[in-house]
Amino acid sequence: MASVKSPGLILKKIPFSDSSLILKVFTRESGLITLIAKGAKRPKSRFSGLLDFFTLDQFVYPEKSKSEIHTLMEAGLIRDFPRLKSDPARQSLGHVFMELYLKYVAEPAQSHPHYEMLLERLEQIDEADDPAFDPVLHLCDFLLGLCAVSGFSPQFSECVQCGRPATGFRVRMDPDLGGPVCAACAGAGAGGIAFPGRLLRWLGRLQEMGIRAGRLPRDEESQAEAFLLSFLGKHAGGARPMKTLDFYHEMLETF
Repeated sequence: MASVKSPGLILKKIPFSDSSLILKVFTRESGLITLIAKGAKRPKSRFSGLLDFFTLDQFVYPEKSKSEIHTLMEAGLIRDFPRLKSDPARQSLGHVFMELYLKYVAEPAQSHPHYEMLLERLEQIDEADDPAFDPVLHLCDFLLGLCAVSGFSPQFSECVQCGRPATGFRVRMDPDLGGPVCAACAGAGAGGIAFPGRLLRWLGRLQEMGIRAGRLPRDEESQAEAFLLSFLGKHAGGARPMKTLDFYHEMLETF
């Protein structure tokens, strides 16, 4: 039987029977797939110590399967992310990244850009220096990246209704249309999310430069996070509740 050998990242683990695990894995070669690791919970399993979160593993599984679940044949460690495993703030953010993929990336769509982006962003939060680590900045960057590789992106320079440059001390962001609405188009009682003008410009820099765009006050970055989550939900089939996001927000209160 032909097999596939691919690096991948475990996004979710589900106990199955007394001895096995069901794994949701994002692989480079197959995209998001479901694997069953038979006997993985046994003390002397050949998978012992290999199927952890925040590790990049090599997975071997059949090229074809009679069901949506492929049997894991072999696994081997490529590298791990030690600071992600040991730091609660980084760990909670990493789990948000993984749940966003589970909620908004279809199975089994193969996508090298999705794989590369997830791996790159996990490496970033693992390697970020403690004084400079800003989880909201990293989440906003991740959301912009996920939108881009999924084929839709907001824009932050022009009114989404009339095309005039978006300027001013305050602007309104429309998640449905994916950008700012100028004062002339907004009118009285307009909906959307009210933004400081500098936050709009910061999002533009973040879209171009990634985390090198720098930091803003936490409350303003959180406004950006709320807009990007709303935009993603609107354009990826509807917003979905996320347990990891709730825990991440609780973690921020102590960070």
